[in-house]
Amino acid sequence: MLLLTAPSCTRGIDWLQDPPNALAITTSGGWASMIYLARTDSGIIAIDLGWTGAEAALERGTRRLNATPADIRYAFITHAHRDHIGGWPVVRGARFVLGLEEIPYLTGAAQYRGLVPSSAERVSETARPKAEEIHLIPVSRDTAFALGADTVWAFPIPGHTAGSVAYLFRGVLFAGDAMNYRPMSGFRGARPEMSDDPARSRASVAALWQRLDSTRARTVCSAHAKCAANTDELRRSLLK
Repeated sequence: MLLLTAPSCTRGIDWLQDPPNALAITTSGGWASMIYLARTDSGIIAIDLGWTGAEAALERGTRRLNATPADIRYAFITHAHRDHIGGWPVVRGARFVLGLEEIPYLTGAAQYRGLVPSSAERVSETARPKAEEIHLIPVSRDTAFALGADTVWAFPIPGHTAGSVAYLFRGVLFAGDAMNYRPMSGFRGARPEMSDDPARSRASVAALWQRLDSTRARTVCSAHAKCAANTDELRRSLLK
């Protein structure tokens, strides 16, 4: 796996490509939303489910893993903003892992407070699953999911949304939107206009760094396909 040496050096998702074992794809919309797919001993997993065109992207992506969307056994959701759950209808047979506090937002029973997400929902309501339509696995504390030779570690990091979760898999921490990248400022924490509570998000990430060192999470990736090596500099930048 290719690692980066500084947070100012970003990389897209080309280096994540390892079909038929794993790959990352992006879907369209206002900006690229990443779906990560991997083959494990317990079947195909997905981390986040993209946005516009997600269903077609999942068809293409799973085909490269010699599978179909119906073969996805787990969908690990960092948070349920519309740009990360677009493909849920074609993987509805999977187990949906997400933060306990995120469930009412995924199912439409609650509304986000962040300026942009709440405004977007008023303009155009997102199609969301009902709780009885999918198999939900809530996460309320650091949790390990054993998948044969692999383990997915789930770490609640509330703030960007009430139930935001980061996932550690094969040395990569998928941080959702608690991490973002802007060309002029580089890596930073959750964007205020997108978040319910950006200060809480930074506090959650700071607490995560206390219990997760760089030997376990060698690389950190945002939900919008920007990645960097997990260095002291990067960790400091994500608290800004």
